[in-house]
Amino acid sequence: MKVIFNNELRLLEEIALSPTNRGFRYGDGLFETIAVIAGVPRFLDKHLERLKNGAKVFKLEVDHFMDLEHILDNMKMLQGANHLPKDAKLRLMIWRDSAGLFTPTNENTHYLMTLDPAIFDKRPSKIHAGFSKSIVNYPTPISKYKTMSAAQYVLAGIEKKERSLDEIILADHQGFVSETLSSNLFWKMNDVYGTPPITTGCVEGIMRSCLMKALTDAGYKVEEQLITPKQLMDTEHIFTTNSMGIRHITSIDSNTFDVDVAAQKCVDSIT
Repeated sequence: MKVIFNNELRLLEEIALSPTNRGFRYGDGLFETIAVIAGVPRFLDKHLERLKNGAKVFKLEVDHFMDLEHILDNMKMLQGANHLPKDAKLRLMIWRDSAGLFTPTNENTHYLMTLDPAIFDKRPSKIHAGFSKSIVNYPTPISKYKTMSAAQYVLAGIEKKERSLDEIILADHQGFVSETLSSNLFWKMNDVYGTPPITTGCVEGIMRSCLMKALTDAGYKVEEQLITPKQLMDTEHIFTTNSMGIRHITSIDSNTFDVDVAAQKCVDSIT
């Protein structure tokens, strides 16, 4: 498999991981996962904007990597080199190339692009979810970005697996629902769509912002709301979104919920 490493086409096997790699040692880096549909990376400009904003917080120099046209050229190069279909999953990773312990010595950055085949199914998915009993979200200056330091999501994923859940819902340190394992959370109650604010420690999702706009443009009221797990159980519809699309939570414990057809249509209209 071939990848783009620091703007060069390389074999994946050639990308050696040094013991001093700061992404490995400290999680000193960021990433983005982008759906490529029919050869077109969805919301690429928005993903790059989030990556650049995160890089500013991390004090990483990325201007030489983040040109939109350059990213597109590299992606097309990877598609051809790996003989990939037009539907794929694009992943961009950046991490600090620096000496130092917790205090780095510079802002130099490594950049890695990978591209893998993917299948996108627009049919409504129905999933069973539960509330995490072990993981709590805390808002920080970096919690809204996709960072390499994702220990809480790994532990939440283990809990999800052990409990045989399709999805797991995380609450924040105040007890308000925040997000799910790898997606933003939405619900509908009394003709109003709600989603947790970023202050709960959730990722500031690209699809989240696009869907909030799409729902508003379609005439629906959309609000950022603080609600408890108990209040979430009293809503009419619950669903999750990420760059791959929408998934409908149809059961939590013994409570059942209907698929939100209106939300599904809105997501389909922007993908």
